[in-house]
Amino acid sequence: MPPNYPLVSIIITCFNYELFISECIKSALQQDYPNLEIIVVDDGSKDGSWDIIQQYRDQVTCVRQQNRGALRSSLTGFRLSNGDFVHFLDADDLLVPGALQQIAPHLRPDVSKVQFMLSPIDRDGQVIGDPFPKLAQSIESGPLIQSINQRGYYNTPPTSGNIYRRDIYENLGDLSYERAIDGVPYLLAPFLGKVVSLDVPLGKYRIHNANLSSFSTLSSDRLNGYIDRFMARLRHLAQLIDERGIKGKVRLRQDYAYVREMTILSTVASGKRPALRLLASYISAVRREHRALRTCMSLAFALGLFVLPNLGRRQLASFRLDPSRFWRVRSRLKHAASVGT
Repeated sequence: MPPNYPLVSIIITCFNYELFISECIKSALQQDYPNLEIIVVDDGSKDGSWDIIQQYRDQVTCVRQQNRGALRSSLTGFRLSNGDFVHFLDADDLLVPGALQQIAPHLRPDVSKVQFMLSPIDRDGQVIGDPFPKLAQSIESGPLIQSINQRGYYNTPPTSGNIYRRDIYENLGDLSYERAIDGVPYLLAPFLGKVVSLDVPLGKYRIHNANLSSFSTLSSDRLNGYIDRFMARLRHLAQLIDERGIKGKVRLRQDYAYVREMTILSTVASGKRPALRLLASYISAVRREHRALRTCMSLAFALGLFVLPNLGRRQLASFRLDPSRFWRVRSRLKHAASVGT
């Protein structure tokens, strides 16, 4: 095998996704990449997912386990994999044809992660918005480390939009606080090599009732859970950097704009009006971490959460957390602007 084609492991995890799993597996099998293994882990599905998965047993490695959650099923797939690079592909998402060939030139030993944009699609596979997140073509990790220290995160796609060098997932330690497979690895990757950002959509991210359920319930417990995981990932990152003797430090704070925003939304979810002091600290954090346009948008958002009645506040908060509505509105605004020019 040519040296520029390292082994790539695509790990697909599935729980009750009989409607989508076949299309997902096919999108992996149809990649014109010559050194590829595909592992599908069924996490105790109660629908027909496992029967569908077994139809591909001659082409992929099929594993079934008792339901243990997305994180543990992903770890099962990782333990079974041999790839120099690993790609965790959610069972309702897709890779576009030729995606791995476009990524192949970047799969080098000095690259810790390749990230690419995703096109949001609906249940039927129709595109419902612009590709996200907006990524600038880049092969540098310095700005990402700077963003982590400034904001606690950097601009990155959901799980299916990332391919990691294998060692990023080795010896991670305790992940009991986590629900997803790439919470701390995406933060760790810039410290262990170059992160390549591709400004093209090479995958499709499906928005449907099943995954929107996580956004549909505005609850204080859920939002506080977001804050807890956000901070736990940063503490875990600092621990890994220290344990591995990696050059660089993480400056932990308690006043990240994300933490302030989730605190505000938690207050709204509990039926209360956010205090002016909390809103002011949120705007101050946004000004420190982001550009002027984001500050203006956040100011309007905070003002709405303060002046609106309880029902209006809850609707605004739910809109902020609902990705399908956000992408649709963003696309409509972009279309309206282009028509008017």
